Amino acid sequence: MRLGLFDIFQVDPLDPATDAEVYRRHLDHLALADELGYAVAFTAERHFLPTYRCPAPFAWLGAASQRTSRIRLGTLAHTLPIHAPAALAEEIAVLDHLTGGRIEVGLGLGHRAEELVALGLDPRFRAHVYQERLAVLKALWAGGQVSLETPLTTVRDLAIHPLPVQRPYPPLWYPGIDPGAAAWAAGEGMSLAIGFAPTAALQSATRAFADARRRRDLDRASSDATRGDTDPAEAADHPARIALMRHVYVAEDDDRARAEMTDDLRRLHEHLNPGNGTGEGGRADREREAADAIAEMGRDETVIAGGPETVAAKLETARRALDLDVFLANPYLAGIDDERVRRTLSLLAEVLPDGVTAPGREEVAVG
Repeated sequence: MRLGLFDIFQVDPLDPATDAEVYRRHLDHLALADELGYAVAFTAERHFLPTYRCPAPFAWLGAASQRTSRIRLGTLAHTLPIHAPAALAEEIAVLDHLTGGRIEVGLGLGHRAEELVALGLDPRFRAHVYQERLAVLKALWAGGQVSLETPLTTVRDLAIHPLPVQRPYPPLWYPGIDPGAAAWAAGEGMSLAIGFAPTAALQSATRAFADARRRRDLDRASSDATRGDTDPAEAADHPARIALMRHVYVAEDDDRARAEMTDDLRRLHEHLNPGNGTGEGGRADREREAADAIAEMGRDETVIAGGPETVAAKLETARRALDLDVFLANPYLAGIDDERVRRTLSLLAEVLPDGVTAPGREEVAVG
């Protein structure tokens, strides 16, 4: 199982840093992950949310391309229905050149109706628009001249330059946990990214994905044998992968991880509720509430936390249950400082030694 990062730039109410300082700090963390041999790092695309700072993934990936040399880079996910497909195809192709062929492409439906409406799309049509524009992207990246005119998508005799480094196009990812959508994504040759739900709630999606991918591979093998050739747009089909996204906190041992996370959560509560439960008695109450909340996060599997041995065991349990190929760690929890983010990244690389790439070796596509 390969090791990666997932960074959605959630705002930390306890961090006084400016947005510019946060971006620079996260670039430093990305450079560290690159040095440690992490396989891939994903960001997200989220608009008009005061609690996130990731509305411009292309800008971030461009900067990241110049601070890294091996780690693969991508977005989970570009909100495909709000993008003009030709412009999106060009942006991603240029990024593939800037990174030397290290781009991974996540394409999402968009999960917030308010965001879609604000950017001009009726949410009722998002699935239909998604499928239209995915077909346009693939055709443009493959090097064809493309025309499509529908009520929601218009492309007239277009070809893009440059084409992506990776042929016929970079690895594609679909983020989601609906079994039907997961099966559809497998049929399209995409990898699957799941997360932030309990493992048991994710298994139906991963099983549907794996079953559909096996059927696709069998159908393609049969078709190729019959025709004696291969569709150029599918000739370099990337291996299907399943990735799990989770918040992660790693300390030297379980007790230290629990104590630090409890203190962070207590401070967050006091920051958001000034004057509520002050004094020693109130502080003790807040600590108990924080400890209970941390325990609940563990039961819900929204956070994997503990010392190296505990985290390694939890990751192995998830890998077996979901047949994972990639684990995407989000180390950014409220109250965490730069030193502890670096500690988590470093200890994770030790926990998953087979998930990182040794210095001097080039990273290969994970999707």
